[in-house]
Amino acid sequence: MSGTNAGRAGRLPLLLGLVAVLLAVGGWYSLRRADDLRGGAVAENTALTDNARTSEVKGEVGDAVAKVFSYGYTNPGATDAAARSVLVGAATGQYATLFKAVREQGPAQKLVLTTTVTDSAVTSLTGDRASLLVFADQHGTRATDGRTSTTPTMLAVDAVRRGGHWKITELDTLAGA
Repeated sequence: MSGTNAGRAGRLPLLLGLVAVLLAVGGWYSLRRADDLRGGAVAENTALTDNARTSEVKGEVGDAVAKVFSYGYTNPGATDAAARSVLVGAATGQYATLFKAVREQGPAQKLVLTTTVTDSAVTSLTGDRASLLVFADQHGTRATDGRTSTTPTMLAVDAVRRGGHWKITELDTLAGA
């Protein structure tokens, strides 16, 4: 055997050993990732596996968003009542901040604001807690000058199931996104 062939033959076991080590490390990593996916938060998220519950939370939260973000200057109490019935925790303060201008300017402008949820997606559903993205159109009309506008909006919403109904616990307009 020549020196070149002997050198190659000597490197072959080393190369095969390196490949075996890389395969073992890759297998160990894959096994760990599979364990992570079978347990923990990913496995507990039933948003894609429990269609009935996912549909329920989408429906209730969508209705709630439509009610609390709609406003009529002739009956602002309806909006207040809707907010009290479906908002809890941090969402009450977040909503007050978001809706402050409407409350202040609505009566003078004779504002009618109608919010229609166009779509929603449950990103997480674990037990009695859910996170959603809610897409809506807000149609506004000012009776003082007849101006109308439509504004699309997207909200990140967290909700919790209490007393047999879904309540909104967090609201984020994703304005900074």
